[in-house]
Parts: sequence; C-alpha cells; structure tokens
Amino acid sequence: MKYLIDSANAADIKKVLEYFPCEGVTTNPTIISREKGDLKNILKSIRNVIGDDMQMHAQVMADDCYGMVEDAKALADFIGGNVYIKLPANPEGLKACRELKKEGIGVTMTAIFSPQQALLAARAGADFVAPYVNKYDDVGDGVRLVGEIAQIYAQFGLETKILSASFRNVEQVTSVALAGSDFITLPPAFYEKLIWHPMTDLAVKGFEKDWYTVYEKSPKGLI
Repeated sequence: MKYLIDSANAADIKKVLEYFPCEGVTTNPTIISREKGDLKNILKSIRNVIGDDMQMHAQVMADDCYGMVEDAKALADFIGGNVYIKLPANPEGLKACRELKKEGIGVTMTAIFSPQQALLAARAGADFVAPYVNKYDDVGDGVRLVGEIAQIYAQFGLETKILSASFRNVEQVTSVALAGSDFITLPPAFYEKLIWHPMTDLAVKGFEKDWYTVYEKSPKGLI
C-alpha cells in the first residue's frame, strides 16, 4: 500500500514529505476552501512542492457531465504533471469519466460507498476509486467495503486502484492495507500517529542509557 497526503496546505505537505515516503497529494473542495486563498495560487503552490512526477488529485464542482468535463480539462491543463481529476460516483460522473479517458485524462472516482459503484467506475475507465472508510462506518463496515472492492477487482482482473480515504484511527489504516487497498490518503497530522509507538520510545531510551554509561560521545565522535 502506498501513501498520499490529504491536504491543500503547501507548508504542511512539504513537512510530511521531508519524513514520510508519499506518492503525492489528494485535495477536495472542503480541504481547498479551508485555505481561503486564490485557487490558482493554492494549486500551483502544491505542484511546486511535490514536483511534476508526484500524483495530484483535484475535484470538479460541476454537477453535469458537460460541466465536469470542462472543469476537468481546465484543472488538468492548469495543474499539469501527474494529475488525476476527481469525479463523483453518480451517473453524470460515470459519463464524464468515459469522456475524459478518451482524451487521456486521469480520473479518480470519489465518494465510493458500495462495491457496485466501484465496479462501474472501473468499467468506465477510472484510474482510482476512493472509498470513504470511516464515513461508511456510520451505516456499515468501511474496511469490509474495501475488501469487497479488492476481491471484485482481482476476480475480474481490473487494473483500477483502490485509494482509501476517511480514517479515524491507525487500526483502520492497517485493516485496509490487509484488505487490499492499493493507496491511502491521510491528513498531515495523521502521519505522526502511524510511526509513533511507546515501546519504540522506551527502546531508544534504553539504548541511550546503556551507551552513555560507557561512552561519552556518539559513534561519530569516537571513530
């Protein structure tokens, strides 16, 4: 499973990339609106931080196929690089997906809440589907949803990638990895939770105590 950063804040994204092995960034209208800035500046600042090779996912706002396609072309052209346009998992989104794939534009079908939505999105040519794990837990089992999508894709040899989103805790992240999620997207603050463990801290403190009981300097100062 590979990692993406769910954020539109360039400074936060840059900090995460200094430490964690991520493949790019996902955004959505809510995340972008929180920045309260010019859209062009927000999008360009993200691309400047991550470079052209990393993935960037950006969402349309139109509610009909024609409008979605126009939004998608504008976003793809402006953002450039390795970009995927997020479309809603509804009839207009499916139609727009098929049109965009004809033109070679990457597509992520978002707000996936059922295996059939994911299957239809894959058949329409979507590169990614984004099931909302924690949000689905309000009405079902989000981890099971990811597993069912993975099973269907494997059964029919579909190449669409599962990009799981919406998490409450680290256990959910581990569970979707085991269920077969190809990618996961998390807010910047979540990454510290993934790497932290109290036993690791205790082990490091033990090493330090034992070392400095005998040596006054670190290895660099002794060699």
